[in-house]
Amino acid sequence: MRHEKILLVEESGPTRRLVRGMLRDLDYVHVEEAHDTDTAEKLLKGHAFDLVLLDWRPPRMDGIGLLGRMRASESPIVAMTPVIVVSAGIDLATLQKAAELGAHSVLTKPFSLRVLKSHLEAIGADRRLPSTRQAQEPAAPAAPVAFAPRKKPVPAPAPETPPVPDMPATTNAPDESDIFYV
Repeated sequence: MRHEKILLVEESGPTRRLVRGMLRDLDYVHVEEAHDTDTAEKLLKGHAFDLVLLDWRPPRMDGIGLLGRMRASESPIVAMTPVIVVSAGIDLATLQKAAELGAHSVLTKPFSLRVLKSHLEAIGADRRLPSTRQAQEPAAPAAPVAFAPRKKPVPAPAPETPPVPDMPATTNAPDESDIFYV
């Protein structure tokens, strides 16, 4: 059993259950769920997480805004928490924006257990916050966190053949060993 704390931010209840099951299969048992960004911000204010899995462009949420507010947070723990962006539609503009805002990787839906595991291993989520690693010590409550104020989303300008961001992305090309959950 792993002791990392993961925050799963996903609007869809069935998708949250599937991803939580995948994380459980990978021995991640400390998973908090948020169905919207307001709930996620409340959880981030009261808990230290080792990783955030963040739905990027859900219909009624602002995943892009949440990542921006996390990076602008006065709390260094929140500002430095690794984030894996999850999205059904990945294009170059999405990769660039995620890289600009400090996402550690981008995961395309649908994805397999093997692909999720590779993203978790690539960012080394189990080595980010040593204070939460000790199974014998109960986690201390986190200090209140102040987020940067929400701003009205501004559409990103159209890119002019920019370079590919320096961050992992997968094509998720299936092979016989893949089992697709999401």
